[in-house]
Amino acid sequence: MSFIQNADGLECYITGDKDSKAAIIYIYDIFCNHPNAYQGADILAKSGYRVIMPDFMRNDPVTVEMLSDNDAIMRKVMRIGTYDVLKPDFEAVKNCLNSTEKIDTIFLAGFCWGAKMVMNLSAHDSSYKGGALFHLSLMELSDFKNDQAPMIILPSKDERDFTEEYKVLQSKPFGDMCYMQVYDDMIHGWCSARGEWSDPHIASRANEAFRAVVHGFAKIQSGL
Repeated sequence: MSFIQNADGLECYITGDKDSKAAIIYIYDIFCNHPNAYQGADILAKSGYRVIMPDFMRNDPVTVEMLSDNDAIMRKVMRIGTYDVLKPDFEAVKNCLNSTEKIDTIFLAGFCWGAKMVMNLSAHDSSYKGGALFHLSLMELSDFKNDQAPMIILPSKDERDFTEEYKVLQSKPFGDMCYMQVYDDMIHGWCSARGEWSDPHIASRANEAFRAVVHGFAKIQSGL
């Protein structure tokens, strides 16, 4: 079952078993409520999670026309998509899951810009049990040093090498629950808005990445 719900005025797409005690906060990429984002949330929900996808950017996506102007994209992100700007929304979503949805365990999944938000949330709040970083961007070494939960890292061929950052995670007490796989045949965004899922190979690789997250989160849960 899927429906739209508000969390203190923030519109959210919620899908999955309403009786589940484990949830995933699904943080989309800069293209916002793209059909692939809804489908991705549904894929994760089929594994038993309650999945909530808040419209953090208020349906104000980056447009195709902006793609050639990285400065314009960054100005937009800095205006509407930083941790400090969104902190009240993050708190509202967590409160909604803890009170209204009666969730005990919360994971995070972020795509591109959303992956940065996952790391910000983990750095500021140790209650999140783990996260998934799909074709991550805007990352700094400090994000990994400040992280407080196991992370599943899923870069495409277009991202930089995260070997050193992964070593930082592996050195932490939860390091053996972290995982990284580079999808070196996929472009940035293949698991979200830029993924041409009508192509069987791309769809297969996206599903493989989602399965890796489900497997990783199950491993984390078993170790809690």
